[in-house]
Amino acid sequence: MLDKRALTKKLLKELELETHTKSIRKHHRLWWMNPRNMDNTQSYRLTDAGYVMMIEKLQVKSYQITFSPNIELNSRLILNMDRYLDGPYYLHTSSIVVFKEKMAVELILYEGDIEKYTRAKIMSQKYNTTST
Repeated sequence: MLDKRALTKKLLKELELETHTKSIRKHHRLWWMNPRNMDNTQSYRLTDAGYVMMIEKLQVKSYQITFSPNIELNSRLILNMDRYLDGPYYLHTSSIVVFKEKMAVELILYEGDIEKYTRAKIMSQKYNTTST
């Protein structure tokens, strides 16, 4: 996955907007919930403006997955989502909208249990770093 600076620049090109440093910085703050660490691939959560840009302006294919009923969005879960979800996403109170088909399929296989999904991502990353 592209880092957020590169992804922001690519989105600006798709929107036929200027891609100079000032424009990238401005839109980065506008579209991403966590505007820090532009060159970091973590935290792909979209703001309302970012979501509107993806859905209405670029008409990117999206997938809305309803959370299982027992899910409570708390700060730990949101931080884990920021760390381990590897593509742009938008949170509603009872669902998540993702823009990667693979992520959508995985979430559907986990029956919308975002906690189990992020735990699996954490374990997978731990396993991959310890086995190499």
